[in-house]
Amino acid sequence: MKWVITLILLMPMWLYLDASSHDEYLQTKLKAELKDGLKAATHDAALQVDLAELEKGHVVFLPDIAEHAFLGSVQRTYRLDTLLQPLPGSIWKSPFKLVYFERVEDGEFPMAYNSGPPYYYADVLNGPSIIAIVQVKHPRFYGISRDFNYTVGSSHEYIP
Repeated sequence: MKWVITLILLMPMWLYLDASSHDEYLQTKLKAELKDGLKAATHDAALQVDLAELEKGHVVFLPDIAEHAFLGSVQRTYRLDTLLQPLPGSIWKSPFKLVYFERVEDGEFPMAYNSGPPYYYADVLNGPSIIAIVQVKHPRFYGISRDFNYTVGSSHEYIP
């Protein structure tokens, strides 16, 4: 009888630890998926170059088209609408925010790039590049893990 009582008393602790473990697993998995999706989105943006300038030997990104390609890729990858709000069925529960988008076209490559405050994204760029940083809130399914935002950056270079 005492084993039954012990199991009944330990069950809430086991459920709490199981939910916490599941939240941690989702946190790690979603951050990796977020990083992979942003790699693809910055790649799509880096393909948007001015062909006339490319024929002259200069890589010049088309600013509006590159950002539009980036946002379109993010929308398709994460099932978001045009305002970056999650669509029904998406694992994300809060909107995405594009907090940083930069084109690096000039300079001596390879170069050490650092965005500076407040995001401190750093990378080594081997050619003209697109850099983007996105913020999104972690979807807490059990409410066990702390509430925080992912701030994930990615870059992709265009090497002719």
